[in-house]
Amino acid sequence: MQHIFYIILVVVFMLPSETKAQNYDRLWATGTAVPQGTVELAKRPDGLFRFAGALNAGELKIMTTETFEKGTTMFLKPQLVDSYLINNGLRYTLTSDETQPGWVVSFQEDTYRFLVDPVNRKVTGELMLPWNEVLIAGSAFVGGSNNVEWNRNAMLSFERDHDNPYLFTWTGELGIFDNVVEPGRFKLEGQMTWGPRELHPYVQDEDILEAQYMRQGGDDTKWRVSKAGTYRIVVDLFYETIHAELVRKANTLSPTNIETVIPEKEQQVEYYDMNGMKMQQLRRGINIVRSSDGTIHKVMVK
Repeated sequence: MQHIFYIILVVVFMLPSETKAQNYDRLWATGTAVPQGTVELAKRPDGLFRFAGALNAGELKIMTTETFEKGTTMFLKPQLVDSYLINNGLRYTLTSDETQPGWVVSFQEDTYRFLVDPVNRKVTGELMLPWNEVLIAGSAFVGGSNNVEWNRNAMLSFERDHDNPYLFTWTGELGIFDNVVEPGRFKLEGQMTWGPRELHPYVQDEDILEAQYMRQGGDDTKWRVSKAGTYRIVVDLFYETIHAELVRKANTLSPTNIETVIPEKEQQVEYYDMNGMKMQQLRRGINIVRSSDGTIHKVMVK
């Protein structure tokens, strides 16, 4: 038995280095397709490397050093000849031969994105197109959830930037409410339903005030609200970034600071109690009124 175990160990150590885990700290893109000549890829929190930007028609190579060093630099070479950068996931091999072909970029465009997955040794590329909308979904805002499930029809829309179609901004009230499922949590959707376009944090319950990066798809993780108040959230779909700021902390509920502004009658409105439960009409005490334009008011009824 010991003899057999020894043989297995020998076989494992004799495996080619390419089959071992590839843990890169940094990667660069170079070649005739890269306008800058050489550019470093951004390493995401999940260990994948991302490129987002303009490319020319030509050849793109991915290498492990910023400049070519014979005997040191390794290239991530596509396994197949004439592999296009825009693909659904193509495997690569490693080579130290700088004459080996790279990835084909067939036309010039400003919105290329590709990912390098060192674990599965794959490159996936796309031409990023703007989304029509981004919406916030969850239980961190009034009416977004009950004590059973999130309400997909209650999602609130972001506003798209007029100059940058990949930039979206939302301003509104967020908090932690009672009698709702997953209090204080939310995620982002690219349509008024669950998927296929969804945006998530890399880790569950990341505080939205500390968030910097987001990802599309994957595990159904959500952001968390730690402080109630008025938030401004900005997302950049192209660079997969998110930034939130607490514009104003939530007011303490007293008759002296309750807003008494009633929405215009031509707007559709929904009524909620202070626990976020939907009501048919205003009731005595403090009510929350949500207008069809997304604005929220606190209304005192005596």
